[in-house]
Amino acid sequence: MSKKIVVGTDFRAEADRAIDRALSLAEEWDAEVILVHALDPALGDPPSRGELDRRMRSVLPHPDARVTFRYPIERADLAIVGIAEEEQAMLIVLGVARFNNMRDFFLGTAVDYVIRHSAIPTLVVKNRPVDSYNQIASATDFYPPSRYALEDAADLFPDADFQLIHAYRVPFEGWQKAAYVRNEVREAESKVFREFMNELRPETQKRVTPHLVYGSPGGALAKEIRESEAGLLVLGTHGESALRHATIGSTASELLRSLPIDTLIIKSGDRD
Repeated sequence: MSKKIVVGTDFRAEADRAIDRALSLAEEWDAEVILVHALDPALGDPPSRGELDRRMRSVLPHPDARVTFRYPIERADLAIVGIAEEEQAMLIVLGVARFNNMRDFFLGTAVDYVIRHSAIPTLVVKNRPVDSYNQIASATDFYPPSRYALEDAADLFPDADFQLIHAYRVPFEGWQKAAYVRNEVREAESKVFREFMNELRPETQKRVTPHLVYGSPGGALAKEIRESEAGLLVLGTHGESALRHATIGSTASELLRSLPIDTLIIKSGDRD
């Protein structure tokens, strides 16, 4: 895999956050940024190459940034996936479609298509980059994809600390309200959590703080993100329909919509 980062732009202000984060990561990793603006043939004749270059330079924080411009004549989602695979990119970076409405940014957008159809890790940027990702939250349901995602994220961000979060509830809680039932469930979940931690590489274990939280995944993650001041959430997925097979189950798309934090989607591929 090459040290290249592919980032898409449609020249809207929301895309600038993704560009700024991609450039920041490229500086950390000594990587090249490939900035993609797709020329959808359905929208008519494109501007001249000179005009496109001028507009691309205008969205960069520094005009002399190390960036390669690409102008594929194709629908944006197809173009981003195709170029990322062609360049063997290490990361795809995308901005939200409509930052002022979190429910709009995901389903039915280029972001959704890229996450579902690309095997390359995809970073969805929601916030303006201020600092490096020094504190990272990761969700787990104890299945292998979440472990692979955590290990891969640890490799990408070798200086970061990780908050590993698992949320649980008592089954049929309305009929099992006794304190001893909740204690038994917590003890069982704790045992599985320890086994999961032991499967991590020793060097990764040293950087991970486990959090076993009673409640919903969304509520648990929101609480831990606030307390840890994490700037990035890592989710592991499996299969082409990434979010339908997310390691945190059917809540994955809701987490992407509702949590105000940059999110890194990592697929497990054939490892499991």
